[in-house]
This record gives sequence, C-alpha cells and structure tokens, in this order.
Amino acid sequence: MKKRIIIIGGGFGGITAMHALKKQLGHEVEVILIDYRANTLNKPRLPDVAIKGESIEHARFLMKKAVKQDGYNLIQETVKKIDAKNQKVFLSEGGIEEYDYLILATGVEKHYSGIEGFTEFGYSVCDDVQAPRLYRRLQKFKGGPVFIGSMPYKSGTRIDAPKLLAPCEGPVGEVMFMLQEFLTKKGLVESSPITAFSPAKIFFEDVGDAVRNDVGAIMKKEGIGLMTGKIVSKIDEKRIYFEDGTSELCALPIILPQYKPYAFLEESGLTDDAGFIPTDKQMRHLDFNNIFAAGDATALSVPKLGHIAVIQAEIAAKTIAADLGKKVEIPAFDPAILCVMERSNLQATMIYSNVLYGGKRDETLNGMIAFMMKWGFDFYYNFTRGHMPPEFAEKRLVQYLSKK
Repeated sequence: MKKRIIIIGGGFGGITAMHALKKQLGHEVEVILIDYRANTLNKPRLPDVAIKGESIEHARFLMKKAVKQDGYNLIQETVKKIDAKNQKVFLSEGGIEEYDYLILATGVEKHYSGIEGFTEFGYSVCDDVQAPRLYRRLQKFKGGPVFIGSMPYKSGTRIDAPKLLAPCEGPVGEVMFMLQEFLTKKGLVESSPITAFSPAKIFFEDVGDAVRNDVGAIMKKEGIGLMTGKIVSKIDEKRIYFEDGTSELCALPIILPQYKPYAFLEESGLTDDAGFIPTDKQMRHLDFNNIFAAGDATALSVPKLGHIAVIQAEIAAKTIAADLGKKVEIPAFDPAILCVMERSNLQATMIYSNVLYGGKRDETLNGMIAFMMKWGFDFYYNFTRGHMPPEFAEKRLVQYLSKK
C-alpha cells in the first residue's frame, strides 16, 4: 500500500516540497496538498503590484495546475486541527485525512490587527490584498512624510537559531527604493521624505557590514532616512507613534506586520514557546518523527525568507525519501541570505550573505544584471508553476560574485 504524504500549505515551501517528492518518489507515494487558497503567491513580485500597479495575477497562479502537473491531489480547505499521535488532519468542513508523513509549510499569518490604527490608516505589501490596496492609495497620494518598516519578531527557545528582531527587511529596502522612484516621477519627492525604521538596533541585521554599507550608501544617495530601535505602537491619520514615546508626522505608513503562526498549529501541540515549529536541521519535528516543516512557520527559518523555505523543503522531501528506502543525498542545512531588491527602472541590488550563519560571504551586485535576475526568476517560477531554477544556478552566481 502506498505511503500517504500530506503537505499543508501551497507557498514556496509547500510547492517546492511537492515537486521534490515527485522527483524523488514519483507515484510510489500518494501526495495530497491542502490549502485554503485557490492560488499560490509569488511574494517577491508583490512590490511591483504595490508600486508599479502590475496586475495581481502576475504574482500568482492556480495551485491546482501545479498539483495536477505532478499528478497529485489538492484539497482546497482550511485545516482545523492535527492529531499528531494518531496521524490525522481535521478539516473545517468535517473531513479527516490520515497520513504516514506530514509536511507543514503553512507560512504565517500577518498580524495587521496587532497595530492600532492599521485598518484605517496603515498599508503593507505582504499579500495579494494589501499590495493592490497600497497601489490604490498611491494613486491619490498628494505628498507628505513616508515611513516604511517592520514590526518585531519573537524567537522561541527550543532550537539554536539566530536571534533577530526583524523578521525580514528585504521588502522594506525594496519598497523604499521603488517608492522613491515613484515619488520622483510624480514630482512629489521633495515634499515626501522617506524614512525607513527597524525594531532592531541595526538595519539589515541579518547581513554583514559590507552589504549594510553598500545599501546604506545607496540610501544616502537617494536621500532616504533611517531610524533604528523603533517599534510602532500605533498610527493615526497624521502621525506614527513608537513604543519609546516618540512620534513623527506621517502621511503614509507602510508596515510589515508581526509574523504570527496559525493558531491550529499551537492548539495541536506542534509549536515552541513562540508559536513556531521546532525541527532539527533535516526539518524533522523534534517530537514527531513523521512530521516535517519548511518555511516561515519553522523556528529554524530566520530570517523569514523564501530562499530558506526552498532549502528546507528540499531537505524535508529528500529526508522522507531516504526514510522510505531511497538512496538520496540529503543536503546539509547551509542557508544564506539571497534576495534581490528592485530599486528603479532596470536597476536592482542583489544580496548574497551567509555571515549570519558563520560564513564569510557578504556581497552585493548592483545594476541591470541584478534586475534581470529578479525578472528571470519571477518568469521562470510562474511559467513552471513553482519550480526553482536549476541547482547549479546558485553555485554559478556565487562564483560570479567572488570574481566581480
């Protein structure tokens, strides 16, 4: 009888895990992907939706097409509870799905309601509702101070992972640069100073000094301000308020909210003291040998980055294949910060850094090549319905950066 593998979540981690299982195990196993959404979202494309007004359809594709492509099954429904001891997933409509292996790739909820005043006055770029909403606001924007930053991240204590106060500041960097270009074209740049803020004492704390200095130099050239050690307490129509008692005039607050794991994970006894899923470095749950996890919901995913979700999903799928008797080389969990921040038309900054994890690489690539890399990834990911570029691509990229 075929082993039954359930994947919960159809984002970067879930789709990557599904494709990896297809490659390693084919139809020797039954694979079911469960997600309440109809579409999978290419989140790196969302700033283009928010600032440039690209159609949201350019940032997503139908999940069922990706699942059908692999010959597996999709259940479009919300998970209510997991009974890990009895290996059952309970669905909101009353269905119960049993599994031999479970991969949790749920992502996280964006806790917008945790920011007082956000619903009325705040904006973001983190999902397919907020990104178009920000674009609509920009079409009516008449100028004034702009603040862009993130809410703090809270780590658990069960595993050894970097302790960061910001979940991921790449989107902050990308939005501030793209918005500067937008305001310049609209003739509003003089009346609309942009200030980035971070809950951490260091902006871009997940990379090294070389990357920070490069990004800082571009910020200085563009006239973008910076405030560190700032946690938002509330916003209103005219001001942004911080927990240290200070406030600033603000016509447009753009905030990455707190990352909050889904409640059913904690209620099912699968999380650590901060609500994230504790795993070893083969992405196996610390308490349940047949449960794996990948992506933002894991405690090991620091910062919360799509590239890390993909690495974790590949490891999880290959570890399951090895459990089932396949001769598979399971890659080491050797993460790096890899992201591309679009800045202006045909210009971008690509970051590759592993300093946070004890490595020595801390490099940027600025210009049109970086822009084309982002464009190429977005096109490839959507066209192939969630496949990643070939493994050699990152190796060639690192080689190129070391020679530039």
